[in-house]
Amino acid sequence: MKKYSPLLSLSIIILLSASSLFAQTPVKVDTLPAAVKTDVRHRYEQLPGTFTTDMKALRGKVLSPVGENDPLKFAMTRPGVSSGAEGFSAIFARGGNLGSNLFTLDGVRVYGFSHLLGLTTAVPSAAISTMDFCLGGFGGEVGGLTASHIALHSPDLLEVGFSGEASLSNTFLGASVTAPIVKDKAAVMVAVRWSPFGLEYNLLKKGFDKDGRMPSLSLGVWDLYAKAQWQLALRHTLTLSGFGSRDGYVVGFPGADYTLGWENLSGHLSYTFAVTDNTTLTADASYNHFRNRMEHEATIRDEMSFVQLQSRIEEQNYAVTGRHRFYDGHFLVSEGIRHQRSLMSPGSAKVSESAIKVVDDAPYIESISRPTLTSGFLELEFNFGPVNLMANVRGNYYKNNTARTQDAWQGFAAEFSARAKWRIIEALGIEATFDDRTQFDHTLEGTPLGWSLDLIVPSTSRLLPERAKQGYGGIFAAFGNHAITLGGYYKKMKNLVYYTDAMAMFTSAAQGWSDNAQVGDGTSYGAELLYEGRLPEIGLEWSLAYTWSKTDRSFPDIDHGNPFPARYDRRHILHASAQWKGISAAFTLQSGHWETVAAGQYIGYLPASEVILDYFTHPNNWQMPLYMRLDLGYQMDFISGKDSPHPLQHSLTLGVFNVLNRHNPSMLAYDADTRTWNQVSLFPIMPSIKYTLDF
Repeated sequence: MKKYSPLLSLSIIILLSASSLFAQTPVKVDTLPAAVKTDVRHRYEQLPGTFTTDMKALRGKVLSPVGENDPLKFAMTRPGVSSGAEGFSAIFARGGNLGSNLFTLDGVRVYGFSHLLGLTTAVPSAAISTMDFCLGGFGGEVGGLTASHIALHSPDLLEVGFSGEASLSNTFLGASVTAPIVKDKAAVMVAVRWSPFGLEYNLLKKGFDKDGRMPSLSLGVWDLYAKAQWQLALRHTLTLSGFGSRDGYVVGFPGADYTLGWENLSGHLSYTFAVTDNTTLTADASYNHFRNRMEHEATIRDEMSFVQLQSRIEEQNYAVTGRHRFYDGHFLVSEGIRHQRSLMSPGSAKVSESAIKVVDDAPYIESISRPTLTSGFLELEFNFGPVNLMANVRGNYYKNNTARTQDAWQGFAAEFSARAKWRIIEALGIEATFDDRTQFDHTLEGTPLGWSLDLIVPSTSRLLPERAKQGYGGIFAAFGNHAITLGGYYKKMKNLVYYTDAMAMFTSAAQGWSDNAQVGDGTSYGAELLYEGRLPEIGLEWSLAYTWSKTDRSFPDIDHGNPFPARYDRRHILHASAQWKGISAAFTLQSGHWETVAAGQYIGYLPASEVILDYFTHPNNWQMPLYMRLDLGYQMDFISGKDSPHPLQHSLTLGVFNVLNRHNPSMLAYDADTRTWNQVSLFPIMPSIKYTLDF
């Protein structure tokens, strides 16, 4: 038996294709990490703990469940990473929480990084040139993370010239264009996507839902990226960019409507001055807006009311960074200072007098904070022949000016990161990283799927900044067309936040979000293996990534402080992929994640009756079954107008997720009528198709 909550039903409704909408058993799909074309020699030269990829190389090879070219899905195939619910954007890097990852676009943080309830990334792929995914040895310029950094970089417009792209899939319509304004001096770029899935769903409902069982759906999903770049003078460059995205969903069930959504809006101004051939100064200013919103019927103070819950972040950043090269680039020095001012309003609630109509002028119950963060860093890097060394120190002064004076907190935190790589001989070397990092915001993870609906809250006197110390060491080898990396890590985490009653997120918003938050520690350690190879004479490439890890949590007020497994503590994670002449295959095998279920029952006594109560041992006391999935893909490329000055390149990408139609476990749902726990799966076998035109 399968039973869904309204929000869970919403995810099924919006994201199923025609074949899965009418399947008898709902199943859910994950990513299609088809083979990634990897230059083995390039991988051999990459920095420890960092994976760099060209986004065009991922087209048709690493796909989201909806067929988009998705950088997060590539990150999920790397060793050291555990994924959340199948197909969604939640990643857990080396035992960290979902909110411990930093997601940036040209250095500006993207808070709401997911589209379609987490099935793909909010940034249009046409706006991304390269991606760096870093798990350790973080740069001194980077702050606000304790697990990983997903850094997206847009193209250098002065080097691209005139180009464009148009794409059509069953979930997105997209277009982008890059055009020079003054040759080699100024250029602009615009990339946009819009999802027609709401129209498709309603057409399906009109044609097939004769008995009216399917709920109504109104959907608005889009994103927009724009950039302008000017070469003001020989050594002076000015860049202005902006990014916006929105996800909005309104689902109508009999007697109730459910609304949720989130939005991003950011602007970035950057000025670069090449003082000399060896010294560059960069000044940055950025503005960031993020808001998420949910509303539905809920019980607050023992009364049924209509509730709206929203949180927002308004953020300003100002930074100056200097970079210097000495001795023909063998010695590098970087330094910088950054000041961040924020307004954070987590968990603002609005309650009507009845469950029928919201009172428009009803006041919001807000928890407003105005934190400031001033940071400075110094980084030294040494490169000489087979040796690469880097070390940086970062100092942070944080002050939280909050409306609740008992939560005000200010303090100083120092951070340190280092990495070392030594190629002992041509085919063999060793590498290591160490990080002592601090994060000043916490993510109260109320949804398990990685949507952008979790509350992001500041550090307070009760919820101190998160800290993590991590060390990694390993060996790497490259021989012929083969490359292999083998290593292990150990990580200690402090001041982690555990939201004890995520299902009461609405009611807790009215009482204060910190009331249900527990603070504790975490430990994670594991071994990681990555093997990549190719046979260029026949066009065959393959990759294998394996992670063995153990991650736990402990909180003083939960189970007497005894450690328990983290929810996505997957002991074994295997990703294998291959690609040959446009044909892609990807296979993943993972240990099941953990859920909390009742271990037994006992009788409780009320003044006039007896009741049966559930008994729980500790959180995450039940391991779900093994997770396994096979995906296939095919990309066909051809060129038209070869003899014309501007030939057109066409790509047709076909993907099939979960070819085995396996009902993989996603979560557990409790049936109050039968007092039983039921495994919930989403999405059966699911096809995707995408056509792309490059010009």
